Amino acid sequence: MKYIAHRGLRNAQFKENTLEAFINALKSRRMAGFEFDIRETKDHEFIVNHNAFIKDDLIKFKTLKELQQKHHILTLKEVLKLETNKIFLVEIKDSSIDYDKFIKIINKFKKQKIYIMSFHNKVIYKLKEYKVPAKLGILNYVLNSEEEYNYDFICLLNNLTTPKLIDYFNKKNIEIFMYGVINENKDLIFENTYYIVNQEPIKVLSN
Repeated sequence: MKYIAHRGLRNAQFKENTLEAFINALKSRRMAGFEFDIRETKDHEFIVNHNAFIKDDLIKFKTLKELQQKHHILTLKEVLKLETNKIFLVEIKDSSIDYDKFIKIINKFKKQKIYIMSFHNKVIYKLKEYKVPAKLGILNYVLNSEEEYNYDFICLLNNLTTPKLIDYFNKKNIEIFMYGVINENKDLIFENTYYIVNQEPIKVLSN
């Protein structure tokens, strides 16, 4: 089984989407990498945060400096500086970004194993158009589908995924990531799939 730590490998000591949680995932022998969320600031910097707000501050209306004065902020650049051959699974939360600035960052770290995904198809389409040096994919093909899927990987919602769908992407040589895993004794059933998990599964299952 291949596991990706959801927002890092967090626990009572390490909070999600923090450098400590990411490093913890990299230290784990069972994790193939980690997933994290990014959002764009007013001055077109990219920071790690799941929600659009940090407390009362709407990220897109604040500069990086303004946010740093009030909060502990982790940037995309700081994360990509981590030395590893594991996967950085980056979820872009915004529906539109400064593509030139974003791609400039990815170019700087193109030796890293970077996978980029979003619920916003147009963001991924644009990155493909710009030939960003990373693997690209869309979240949730069942509810967010395209007639022809021409990306490197797909991120599927676990409870909407069927063996037929898995077989379809396998035949097209498209890598599969699965999120929404709740019950490891029930959900971890496809060996050729990356599972995005909140903690290290206790048990490794096979088909």
